[in-house]
Amino acid sequence: LGIWVLSQRQVYKQEKMSQERIDLLESIGFIWDPLDQEWQDRFQELKAFAIKNGHASPRQSHPSLGVWTNIQRQAYKKEKLSQERIDLLESIGFIWDPLEQAWQDKFQELKAFAIENGHASPPGSHPSLGDWVDRQRQAYKKEKLSQERIDLLESIDFKWKGK
Repeated sequence: LGIWVLSQRQVYKQEKMSQERIDLLESIGFIWDPLDQEWQDRFQELKAFAIKNGHASPRQSHPSLGVWTNIQRQAYKKEKLSQERIDLLESIGFIWDPLEQAWQDKFQELKAFAIENGHASPPGSHPSLGDWVDRQRQAYKKEKLSQERIDLLESIDFKWKGK
């Protein structure tokens, strides 16, 4: 049966199969491209995850999606992901670089803090920004903070030395 299935797929790809046979095979749910079908299945699973959780970034430990999402990110970085798949993933809010997104989210939180408090130096005891601000200062001291991030922080009058 396996060899017959492979041969049907090859004949179909070569566009040598009659429409009648195509219709018959499709009527029983025949899968023409099992790799594409697997991708589509994982995408639908990720879409359901995003609806349920409000984001499309499952943890690495998620049984079926953690590794799959990382594979998509790697393929994207290597420019080996089709535009159609990129568009599908982006349509559900897929984040290509979760670490960068987390940094940007904290920066936006700090920006809101600065607007509300008139300065961008929350105390070390601040529940969500204290440690993050300290890590930015440490990275800056060690020259491990990108110029882009330095510029963003300085754009909100961030002080490199704590209060």
